[in-house]
Amino acid sequence: MAAVTRGEAVRLCAALAQCEIALVRRDPVAPALLAQAARHADGLPPSPYVAEAARLARSVAVDADGPAAAAARKAVQALCRAAVIAVDAELLGAA
Repeated sequence: MAAVTRGEAVRLCAALAQCEIALVRRDPVAPALLAQAARHADGLPPSPYVAEAARLARSVAVDADGPAAAAARKAVQALCRAAVIAVDAELLGAA
């Protein structure tokens, strides 16, 4: 996998922040935003986290009520945060 450049890190972190906001708001566009973030992450170290978050968001109704949908949203948010942490770790390791 390639190292993360500052530009890629900013773009990916911004995309992931949009995804988290959409998940909190239960916006039905969240799976599409996650798919876009997965494309941004392709080939970068956090790619597995973002790809799994996108897959999970596609498999459930993230805008639904109920404990299963809430648990799925939390899991997707945790994967988004793990991806951001991986980006930060890459940048700090390169410093």
